[in-house]
Amino acid sequence: MTGGNDFIASIDIGTDKIAVLVAEKEDDNLRLIGHSIGPSVGVRKGHVSSISSLSRAISKTVKEANKSFNGEIALVRANLSDTHLTCIDRNGRIPINQIVEKADVDKVLEAARAITTPTNKEVLHVINKKFILDETLVIENPVEMEASVLESEVHIVTVSSSSLKHIEKSLEQSDLSVDIIVLDSIANSQALLTQEDKDAGVCLLDLGAGVTNFSVFLQGGIVYSSVIPVGGNDITQEVVFAFDTSFEEAQRLKEQYGCAKASIVRGEHLVEFVQATNKDLHQLSNLTLSEVVEEAYVDILSLVKNVLKHRNLEGSLKAGFVLCGGGAEIAGCEDLVRSFFSRRVKKGVVQRSMVSGLESIIGDYRYSGAIGLLLHNEDVPQKTLVKTKGKVGIVRKMRNILIGEF
Repeated sequence: MTGGNDFIASIDIGTDKIAVLVAEKEDDNLRLIGHSIGPSVGVRKGHVSSISSLSRAISKTVKEANKSFNGEIALVRANLSDTHLTCIDRNGRIPINQIVEKADVDKVLEAARAITTPTNKEVLHVINKKFILDETLVIENPVEMEASVLESEVHIVTVSSSSLKHIEKSLEQSDLSVDIIVLDSIANSQALLTQEDKDAGVCLLDLGAGVTNFSVFLQGGIVYSSVIPVGGNDITQEVVFAFDTSFEEAQRLKEQYGCAKASIVRGEHLVEFVQATNKDLHQLSNLTLSEVVEEAYVDILSLVKNVLKHRNLEGSLKAGFVLCGGGAEIAGCEDLVRSFFSRRVKKGVVQRSMVSGLESIIGDYRYSGAIGLLLHNEDVPQKTLVKTKGKVGIVRKMRNILIGEF
């Protein structure tokens, strides 16, 4: 970054769009000062399919963001969506010589995170869930407390090494250094979930264009994450098949006239559209269109439900579901999820207490992931994921804007 202020930048890379945000630190809050959004190229089903194509798209979007705040982005936080991710909980346990010191905290966390990963996997997140003193007392910060035994429980997320490297290379080819890389749903949770939601039990459901991400939070912490390789584009494709039209025309029909829950459609009427096989105008009922859209949504929700049931998590969602992503913007989506899971459902809204500036951007769902990246605060920093470029001092200064060490 240029200038003497403390800036931080994020880039949310999706299947259909790339969103870039720049913010400066003001006391304990972030103030947005720059932004840009552009089409994504070279990403399919959440995976990078062309590094060169993606890097060009990133460079173009970042260039526009630079213009918006009259600066230059050099270091970014980025997101990752990986259908091959795995989640596990681990415990660490060490003896204590009367008083817990910071070195003891580091040691017990290191013991908890000491797992053997396959050669094609890498640890992306180590999230501290709780510390336990003498097998009974659960505590948030054990430093300077008396104990004979200290235990820690962490949540570990591993992802495909290739997915991680492809994101890093795409950013590097765009002349950007990587600060941290964050799982999509974890980034979104920073911006969209309240502590009350996390305490009660909630599922954050991100209906993206290429994939559907979801994470479950219980008793204040994350317990599970998953990525399903179907999303909004697959729903559009069902409209393509049903009415023999182009993808672009199907997308228009879905967004303008479709409803995710056909039974709430009021006032059936005919909609004109163009088929792919000829340029003549055809007509279809908005109710018939909505029935196709609903069936495609139900297919996705069924996959989510099967995973939640398999993990014995569905019954724990007292706060229900929080929806985000472009798929959640389709009419009737909240109604469908509510009836399908028989749970409370609401659309995610950025927590305004944490971020200010550019009000139109804060209220734009397309930027929620980028805002979440700005707000993300690592529990156990993953230094091995940081790619430095230029002076190490600058990189450390940027990392310390939001990320504190234990």
